[in-house]
Amino acid sequence: MSARQAIRLLVGALFCSLLPLCAQEARGTILGRVTDPTNAVIIGAKVDAINTNTGVHTAGATNESGDFLLPFLIPGPYDLTVEAPGFKKFIRSGIDVRVNERITIDVAMQIGQAAETVQVVAEMPLLDSSTASMGQVIDSRTILDLPLKDSMVLIMATWSPGVQFLPQRSGYIRPFDTSSPSQISVDGTRTGSNEFMLDGAPNMQRTEVAYSPPPGVVDEFKIQTATFDASYGFMGGAALNMSLKSGANNLHGQTYYFQQNPLVNANRFFLNRIGAEKINFRLHRWGGNSSGPLSLPKLYEGRNRTFWMYGYEGIWSFDPTPFVVEAVPSPAQRRGDFSQLLAISPQYQLYDPHSIRPAPNGRYSRQPLPNNIIPPSLINPVSRKIVDLWDLPNQAGTIDGVNNYTKGKDAQDDYYNQVVGQFESSRATISATLQT
Repeated sequence: MSARQAIRLLVGALFCSLLPLCAQEARGTILGRVTDPTNAVIIGAKVDAINTNTGVHTAGATNESGDFLLPFLIPGPYDLTVEAPGFKKFIRSGIDVRVNERITIDVAMQIGQAAETVQVVAEMPLLDSSTASMGQVIDSRTILDLPLKDSMVLIMATWSPGVQFLPQRSGYIRPFDTSSPSQISVDGTRTGSNEFMLDGAPNMQRTEVAYSPPPGVVDEFKIQTATFDASYGFMGGAALNMSLKSGANNLHGQTYYFQQNPLVNANRFFLNRIGAEKINFRLHRWGGNSSGPLSLPKLYEGRNRTFWMYGYEGIWSFDPTPFVVEAVPSPAQRRGDFSQLLAISPQYQLYDPHSIRPAPNGRYSRQPLPNNIIPPSLINPVSRKIVDLWDLPNQAGTIDGVNNYTKGKDAQDDYYNQVVGQFESSRATISATLQT
C-alpha cells in the first residue's frame, strides 16, 4: 500500500467514525406536493435541494400522492429543483433552512420542454403549516454583529417574546459557570425547566446547560417557546437548540480580543454615588475560529463533500471580591474574657458546664461564670492554640462583635474553550424518498 493510499484510507475511516456524531434533530426539512396546471398530483417527479454553501445535494422523488420529503438538511441556504417529463424545470432559490425547521413548498409545474425553466427567486413561505410549535431563530450574522454579553449566546433567548433572564448574580456572567446563564424563564415557567441542546443532542447538566460553545462557531440558535412536538417532552419549559457551523466550500475565519480594565472603565453607579473606588476587576477574552473544505493537495479534494471547523476561546479574569466573616474572636475573647457581651444583655451569660446539678421537678441547674470570664483552668490547651490561627478583627463590626472582619478575596480564573476538529462528510448525492 502506497503512502497516498494509506492517507486516503485513514481520512475515510476518520470521517466514517465521526458520522454518527452528527445529530439529526437540529437539521431542517423541505417538504411539499408537486402538481400540474389542473391541480393533479405528479408521481415520480425528481426533487433536488442543493446547499449553496457546500454544494451538497439531497435528492428525492414524489410518491403516489405527489408528496416529497427532503429531511436532515444542514441549516443554510438552499436551491430547490423539480423536474418531470413533459414539464418545464422548476427552480426556487434563496430558501433559508434553519435549525429544526420544516419548510412546506408546494410546486405547481407548467407544461413545456425540459430545457425550459421556471425560476422563482426570493419567495419564502410565510407560515410553517407542518407544525404548531412556536419559536425564534437567531442566525450567525446576528450573533457576530450585535453586542453579546460576556460571550454567552444563550442570553439572546431574551429576544423572543415571553422570555426573561433571571440570573442568580448580576454583572459578569462567565461561560464556564453554567448555573447563571441557565436561569431563563419562558412564559411564566420556573427557571430550571428548559431543555438545552447542541446540534439536537442533549446538552444538559441536571437542569442546567452543560456546555456553552464560543459564539463564533455557532451557526444558529433557536428557542422554541411552545413545544408541541413529542420529541421535546423532556422538560416543561422551552427548548433551546444551538447548531454549530459545519464548514463550507469557502474558507472562513475570525479572530477577536476583548479587554476590560479599570483604567478605562467608568465606576459603577452606586459605588460612584457613595464615593467608593472602582472595583479592580480585569478581564481578557480572546479567540478565533475557522472553517472550510478539507483539501489535501494531490491526495483528497473535499469541496462539495467534506468540511471542517475549529473554534477556540480563552479567558483570564481577576476579580478582587471582598467578603465579610460573621465574627472572629477579639483579643479579650481569646483569653476567655466575654464580659463585654454581658454588658450588652443578660442573654449573653455564660455558664460553667462542670457545675451542672440536679434541681427540683426533674430539672438541672448550672452556675454562671463570674463576669462572663472563663477561668484559664477550663480552657483546653489545644483550643488555645487553635484560636491563635484566626485573624484579628480589622473593623468595628456590630456591638456584639458580628461582621468585625473583612478580607479581599482575589479570584483568578483561567478558562480555555475548544471545539476540536468537528468534521462532517457528506456524499455528493443523498437519496431521500417519502414513503406512505
